[in-house]
Amino acid sequence: MLSGVALLLVLVLVALWLLSRCSTGPETVRVAAVGDMACDPDDPDFRNDTKASGDHCRHRDVSSLAVAMRPDVLLGLGDYQYELPTTAAYQGVYHPSYGRLLDRTVPVFGNQEYKVQDANTFTAYFGDRIRDPRGYWSQEIGRWHLVVLNSNCSAVAGGCGTGSPQQTWLAEDLSDNDRRCVIAAWHHPRWSSGLAGADSRTADLFRTLYDHRVELVLSGHEADYERFGPLNPDGEADPRGVRQYVVGTGGQAHYRPAAAAPAGRPVSEFADYDHHGVLQLDLAPDSWSWRFHALEADPPVADQGRASCH
Repeated sequence: MLSGVALLLVLVLVALWLLSRCSTGPETVRVAAVGDMACDPDDPDFRNDTKASGDHCRHRDVSSLAVAMRPDVLLGLGDYQYELPTTAAYQGVYHPSYGRLLDRTVPVFGNQEYKVQDANTFTAYFGDRIRDPRGYWSQEIGRWHLVVLNSNCSAVAGGCGTGSPQQTWLAEDLSDNDRRCVIAAWHHPRWSSGLAGADSRTADLFRTLYDHRVELVLSGHEADYERFGPLNPDGEADPRGVRQYVVGTGGQAHYRPAAAAPAGRPVSEFADYDHHGVLQLDLAPDSWSWRFHALEADPPVADQGRASCH
């Protein structure tokens, strides 16, 4: 039998252990990730309060998939409001749909945002959800380290190349990070089988992720869903590489790629060009799982899997 003092000591130690566990964040955090969302209010397919038809303007339905996930974080992958992101459009189209998760949104800068000078309607709408007006910063999500980057390289001071302020900051941030698992997000995918294809503007950022053994990078821009296996900076399969996910399926539109893909492009492990949807990530302390919830698909979870952190 433990004495009263010994029992009290055990209880204190257990309480301190539990407190230390809680202070580092929850065991698993749920992220809903998606980009390319709310359609133009002047689009003939636009329906603000009812179900739109066809392939366009399904933002309300897709956002409901995200809401139903009850995510801790909505990771917005850019292009929130088409075609001109005015304040009225944000309030009339985006806000009644994805705005339902505004209080937990981490907003990545897309190219649509810069159709307004300095992306000022975007920054006004999201306010302090944007942690740095340059469009790149880091934050913790549960046990994971998240780096948000700005792939609108011509709009960022110094661009995205090696030695630029953004790339230099990224390398320093990742060097200082003490979390095992790291996730990155920017708008234009480094690797893609979509119409735009691979984007070399972010090559040096991707190389920096690889050098620091980052797990995955999420992007939008292409109106499809695609998942690549771990890749090195040259797009070659590498077990210590970075996985690229493309999730430009937020409801505005979706489209298929050109019939013939350019030679040398890495082949993805999974692609869906026919459905809108949301990527669900469950981030555990040393691993993650993914489920792509596709709108009106059979089965509704079109892609899923699990992987361990490096």
